[in-house]
Amino acid sequence: MRRPLALTLIAAAALLTLAACSTDQAESDVTASSPTPVATDQATATPEPTPSATPATLPAAIIIGAEATDIVTADGTVLASLNYQSDGDAAVVILRGLLGDPTSESVEESSHYPRADLTEWDGFMIAVNRHDADFNPRSGPYNPAFLVKASGTMATNGVTIKDVNGVQTGQDFEATADGKPADQVHYDETFGIDSVTLDMPSSFSGVVPDYGLPMTYGVIGFTGRDTGIIEAILAPTDLFSLT
Repeated sequence: MRRPLALTLIAAAALLTLAACSTDQAESDVTASSPTPVATDQATATPEPTPSATPATLPAAIIIGAEATDIVTADGTVLASLNYQSDGDAAVVILRGLLGDPTSESVEESSHYPRADLTEWDGFMIAVNRHDADFNPRSGPYNPAFLVKASGTMATNGVTIKDVNGVQTGQDFEATADGKPADQVHYDETFGIDSVTLDMPSSFSGVVPDYGLPMTYGVIGFTGRDTGIIEAILAPTDLFSLT
């Protein structure tokens, strides 16, 4: 018995519809089961550069003045100004930070001066005074917490040492003293240690008041007659000194 053609066409159409639905459902299932990619930041963090010292932050010169010693960069920027009335131990800490480890440390005992702790960086030294009951210190600015000394033209790491006028050790003594007032140059006949005043304070008198004779005070250059050159620069100290 033959089926009517219309029924056959309807049945075929139904089968095609069911097949299409099945295919769409399968694709939908696959899409639903596949995880959706999640965008992630794959960029690797760049490490921060380690700061390093540059010529603009490195000490280039030690400048010795009558009231303070400055540590400066090549362009003149002051990294530290060490006033002689300020804490000496703190000054040593600052110098260690700027100049590095010292080349020498010692203690000085003298019948003329208070006991002092000495810290050196080749041609530059700081002496922290340790006053005690056996030593009768002066009053006010003539009793510094510490003093400094240049025994050469350079400290460690090539740091230049000079006074505020550019005077350095090794310069001719007579040429440096030429034109100075008589009370700023001293020729010592007894000990043979001649001295010349290189710089005097501006915020207080540069003449020590308790000596009974004019005695200039500040940055002093010293020499022995056998050399004729400035062998050491000290500050603050007296024109006449046994140092």
